Amino acid sequence: MKLELTEIETEILNYLWDNGEWTSAAEFWIYFNENGRPSKRQTVNTFLTRMTDKGLLVKHDKKYMYALSRKEYEQELAKEVLSEMFDGSLKKFLSSLTGNQKITECEAEDLKKYIDDLA
Repeated sequence: MKLELTEIETEILNYLWDNGEWTSAAEFWIYFNENGRPSKRQTVNTFLTRMTDKGLLVKHDKKYMYALSRKEYEQELAKEVLSEMFDGSLKKFLSSLTGNQKITECEAEDLKKYIDDLA
């Protein structure tokens, strides 16, 4: 699943995550037009269809809901980035994140504890 989002896709997911209610394309269209993002109905429908095809939304009758919670989405996105940019290596990721600089002893202990808890 490709999890990179456009600005509008992000706004759609944030709306659903924040409200937690099934929402129709018409309701999204009204929301966008009332909140400074004038949109055509067809444009909104296109985004919702694409997001459903990507597995980001589920559709029931004429309403949509997120397929992944915010936390699940963030976890999947992190896995995707780790896989695509760092060959799935947490060590390569941490090396890049720290710029190969030393971390504090406190940070090292926190990481060790976290890893031990995962094992």
